[in-house]
Amino acid sequence: MQILDKGGFRILGDAFPAKWRDLVEAANPRGFYESTLVQGINYKTNPDPKSGVWLPPDKVSHVAVKIFADGLVKTDFAYIDRVVFTIRRWQDCEASQQRLDEIKSKHPEIDGFDINVHRAARLPKGYLWWKANFSLVKDMRTRGYPVAAVSYEALLADPEKIVDSVFRWFGAGDAIAAASAVEKSLQTQSQVEYADIDHHLGDVFDELYDTLDRNKKITAGLYQQWLDVDGRIDADIDRRLSSP
Repeated sequence: MQILDKGGFRILGDAFPAKWRDLVEAANPRGFYESTLVQGINYKTNPDPKSGVWLPPDKVSHVAVKIFADGLVKTDFAYIDRVVFTIRRWQDCEASQQRLDEIKSKHPEIDGFDINVHRAARLPKGYLWWKANFSLVKDMRTRGYPVAAVSYEALLADPEKIVDSVFRWFGAGDAIAAASAVEKSLQTQSQVEYADIDHHLGDVFDELYDTLDRNKKITAGLYQQWLDVDGRIDADIDRRLSSP
């Protein structure tokens, strides 16, 4: 979101919402720019349930908002113009998730975390990453809105190239100023290897990431394979969460 802010877009959301700046600032000193809209723009969040402020779809041109993958799936189509889908390797996300889980477990009184620590702890590594990212892949194919997938790895490797490409696609904004917001030194997570992950699933997770990172075509056959894997993961999640 810092990139879009630097590039001249109006941002909805605070750098450090609620009361958790002191807890998570070390993870991202420039802020997260999150709001209640991370859960999607729909009848539950718009109008804002606390302030009553309503965002009409014809008044949000050149406005950017951060929405989680499962929130985008629940977002009214009228509010979707272009989507920049950022993705990280599942191993990196697991490391980040673990750190936030630790913060949440120590500070249950702090609002603003969309984390169910107990639920996450009962699931194999990578499951939450898969469900978030594949749900977005399914929604993209179903509703057909314009999407640019950008991996964190590619952005750090060549920020000027990636940002220029995305801003050309936007048709608006200052790409040079936006690229200056990328600070490689702020990367605070490193990839962790997990010995307990099913190797077949790990390969599928890597395949999903690689396909999006390299902007490869998702063939009908590949998509069906992912649907089959998704069904098996859903069944396993239900089994694990229903057991004592």
